[in-house]
Amino acid sequence: MPAIKSSNGFAYQFWSPAVKAFIFSLILLTCHTAHASTSAEICVVIRTYWGHGGGSQAGLHKLISSLQRQRNRKWEAVLVVLDSRPFPDLAHALQQLDDDRVWVFAEWIGPEFAARSGSQWVPTYHSMLYNLTDEAVRACSRSTKWVVITNGDNEYSSTLFEELDHHSDADVVALDYYSRYQRPTAKPCERFAAESGKPPCKQNLLRWCNTDLGANVLNWPRLIQENKRFSQLAPVACGLPAENYDGVLAQHLVDSNWTVHHVTDKCLYDHSPSPQRCARVEGVWDDSNNVWEGGGNCISQQEAAQKLLADPAGLEQISLRLSNDGSLASFSPEGLPVSADIGNAAQLVFRCLRQKDIAAQHAQMMDYFGPTCTADADVESVKSIMGDKWQPVDWSSCMSNAHQLQEQQRLEHLRILAQIPPPPDPRDSKKPIYRQRYDQSAAAQPHEEL
Repeated sequence: MPAIKSSNGFAYQFWSPAVKAFIFSLILLTCHTAHASTSAEICVVIRTYWGHGGGSQAGLHKLISSLQRQRNRKWEAVLVVLDSRPFPDLAHALQQLDDDRVWVFAEWIGPEFAARSGSQWVPTYHSMLYNLTDEAVRACSRSTKWVVITNGDNEYSSTLFEELDHHSDADVVALDYYSRYQRPTAKPCERFAAESGKPPCKQNLLRWCNTDLGANVLNWPRLIQENKRFSQLAPVACGLPAENYDGVLAQHLVDSNWTVHHVTDKCLYDHSPSPQRCARVEGVWDDSNNVWEGGGNCISQQEAAQKLLADPAGLEQISLRLSNDGSLASFSPEGLPVSADIGNAAQLVFRCLRQKDIAAQHAQMMDYFGPTCTADADVESVKSIMGDKWQPVDWSSCMSNAHQLQEQQRLEHLRILAQIPPPPDPRDSKKPIYRQRYDQSAAAQPHEEL
């Protein structure tokens, strides 16, 4: 049976802050003790919630199944839940998986952990989630070499852990990946098409808007030794809110001279939802409102037909060859419905919905995502279309400068501390300096010159 080590999520909302802090410290101590003797080399920290549950076709089950298909068996999955709504399917999902390598670090449920208010993120949610993520990372087994931090609806190629064996001298293994944000300023739908000279998936450039939390495998010992934490990134984030700290951390590690190995010839990570996963289940990718719907979404063929019927003048559906690395089958868990064309991934055709006024939709995408999010392969073409609107904001340079300033301030602080003599020991003074300053009985008396 899988180990379930978590706080009582259903009672948690009634605990006082002091009790919560005490229980959390016990959980952390238990996790360190329980896993000190394991031999896991790869620790996968999974942030999940109730929306990732729901049976063998649900996101969390698919993600953990993708880990179970790895040839390197020395891994563990550390689960973190932070939400206002309980995750009743979690225990059942772990029982189905029946894998002792999968365990719950924390299940924090309460109204104060609500992720959204209406359609907007609660401003404090991602800060709380990243704080909890920091602690979960430190609960990994002491034998850990690599840590992967991801969300509970993503997937990994069955060859990922083997790939890590080829990069043992790296601090970061950066993965190119399937994503709804692939080439976000190229034309709608066509941005996912297989095209000569274009990458098969989204390139991981290790900077904000061009990376993802789960796309970077990190050197766990160095991460711990240097005490790198998401919760400490605000000074180098250049004003970006906490939901963008995956990109901020990537840039911060580059600025900290971490050695990076970039896997460019393979797509080993699937950031859900993605058109590639959508094609595997014979869905239709809805790219018609990708700006306001978070990069697009996968819908059923029936839903696509209904949308076309409701707006025949405004929408169209096209079919294109889908970009991929030729190894999509490495993501397909047993029993998952797979397109008949999956065996010939190079010829995989996918259906895509977009606005008929392609130029207007494309202009909206370019304005919204802008130069910062433009893929390297599209810079020249998008720049020529945007003209004077092409005004890059160099976030990478800003973060790098902030990192350098932070380091200078740290070194200056250490230099000043080294020059300050230690405070005098009151026992070495004839005058009761400290007692006199804080003795109320002497407060009304004139102070003697010190």
